[in-house]
Amino acid sequence: MNTRNLLRLFTAAALLLAAVPAMAGDVDAAMVSNTCAGCHGTHGESVGAAPVIAGMSEPYLKSAMMDYKEGTRYSTIMGRIARGYSDEEIEAMAGFFAAQTWTPGKQELDAELAGKGGALHADKGCAMCHGPVGTAPSPTVPNLAGQFAEYLYYQMRDYANPHAAIPTTAMVMRPMCQNLSDEELMSLAHFYASQQ
Repeated sequence: MNTRNLLRLFTAAALLLAAVPAMAGDVDAAMVSNTCAGCHGTHGESVGAAPVIAGMSEPYLKSAMMDYKEGTRYSTIMGRIARGYSDEEIEAMAGFFAAQTWTPGKQELDAELAGKGGALHADKGCAMCHGPVGTAPSPTVPNLAGQFAEYLYYQMRDYANPHAAIPTTAMVMRPMCQNLSDEELMSLAHFYASQQ
């Protein structure tokens, strides 16, 4: 191979290597987020037991996914899914879902349970972190208002379980949930779910 062809080969290789980080850094947020549609809906507006994530804050979504990825938050399937994404892809997904419009879960709720849950919410000091009706004042705390009651109930049961991993930021939830009966947890879940 003559010098001119060798120089062309090195130049092409250098240009290709320079382009790789740029291509890797250009994450298509909608594309990577589309893999979540099966459980969470196309834009995060779940219609089933999976939580609504559309309109959740970006810091919370990113934190939750990183906790799943690192195994510091209990999950049945999300830990395995989260480990398949790079930190950059998780950040892109968090931004994508945060930019969507919040759509409360459509569900049948028990008004009596919701009433009891509202009283518990007020009595137990839940409003300090989750606001008066479950709409969090801090972007690092999840909104509970309008979320699926079933999801909320099982999430609180996970928090109460001393063997389930929970993020350090949610550790305050463990003793609070452990001191509540199953009926009280369900009441809280119905209260939050009933708030729009």
